[in-house]
Amino acid sequence: MKKWRLTAAAFICAATMVFPAQAGNWMQEGDTWRYQQEDGGLAANCWIQDEDGRWYYLDQNGIMVRNRVTPDGYVTGRDGAYISGMWQDGDSPVAPWDYQQLLGRGMDVDWSKTRKGREMYQAKAVEDFKAAGIDHVRIRVKDELTPEVLSGLDRQIEDCLSRGMIPVLAYQADAFKNNPCQETINEVANWWRTVAEHYQTKSHMLAFDLMIECSDELNKQPEMLNQMLEQTVTAIRQSNPDRILMMSPRLRSDPAYLSELRVPTMANGYMMAEWHFYASGPSKTNERKLWTSGTEGERQLIQEKIGYALRWQEETGVPTWVGAWMPGNYNDENDYTLNEQMEFAAFMCDSLEAAGIPFAVNSDTKFYDRENGVWMEEMAPLRQLIWAD
Repeated sequence: MKKWRLTAAAFICAATMVFPAQAGNWMQEGDTWRYQQEDGGLAANCWIQDEDGRWYYLDQNGIMVRNRVTPDGYVTGRDGAYISGMWQDGDSPVAPWDYQQLLGRGMDVDWSKTRKGREMYQAKAVEDFKAAGIDHVRIRVKDELTPEVLSGLDRQIEDCLSRGMIPVLAYQADAFKNNPCQETINEVANWWRTVAEHYQTKSHMLAFDLMIECSDELNKQPEMLNQMLEQTVTAIRQSNPDRILMMSPRLRSDPAYLSELRVPTMANGYMMAEWHFYASGPSKTNERKLWTSGTEGERQLIQEKIGYALRWQEETGVPTWVGAWMPGNYNDENDYTLNEQMEFAAFMCDSLEAAGIPFAVNSDTKFYDRENGVWMEEMAPLRQLIWAD
């Protein structure tokens, strides 16, 4: 595409630059691109075919979408051009670094974590999440794979895929975390073997997050964690040789411990690492996750964690993402005002986006009334800041 061959200097030019395409013009404004139609109006919520024959999607604000999934379920690359053979019109493996960019900003959901979550689930939630700007959901599962659990997952995953939302399936693995031993490793590997065989023909946009937050007794045994990862990845690869799999470090997925992870032998080049920070929100007293007025020291705590992940990515070539963070300490009855949450969330979003690291926010029940199928009105400013910004 003509505009993508510009030099780096052109991308930092403050003036608007215009290039012809079909009967309209591409307009560069900073690092974004819009398409001005022949009548002078800006194209929005539509596809435009350029003179080079490739297709580009303009979002609701008229901005060209890059490295994202469009609302109709197609995929664009780093240059904004539609990638043939992915998602709605076909399926092929997705490189981890591309997947990292496609994940964008997501939400942890409890649709399959509890019986109530399964009973309350409705496809409207996927539609509402997609309309709100949420790019992916991390579907957490705690129970054994009964027919009821699998049936619910089938529906939820298909609802996501058919509506252009990336589903990431994550397993709680409580028995292993409480009692790390060969027997419980076998249980985790068998759980995932069943899941992998069940979904082996599903879109490669479905990823497997092997364990939700390393905790409890397992925190003291990093070698057992590596053993589980090795055995489980080997089991999955028998039926899914090129699906994205995700591992996470110990101590509640603290990025400071990414260096202890061993990339499994059967990673096959389709491995990512998932880490957490502020998963239960910031604190006004805990020095490890302190946030009061956003002091320089408090901001540095966040940057330090991100720095661990960036260095590990560079050393290993394995991309990472944040599987959970929370704007307020909701689990402790929350002593942050909405404005305080928004200040914290704004810094988190800006910092992670600057680092190129996608994330999921914990969790849907704090923002969405699943019983009535509507967004919680009081959380609207925070929701819009995180996902619609």
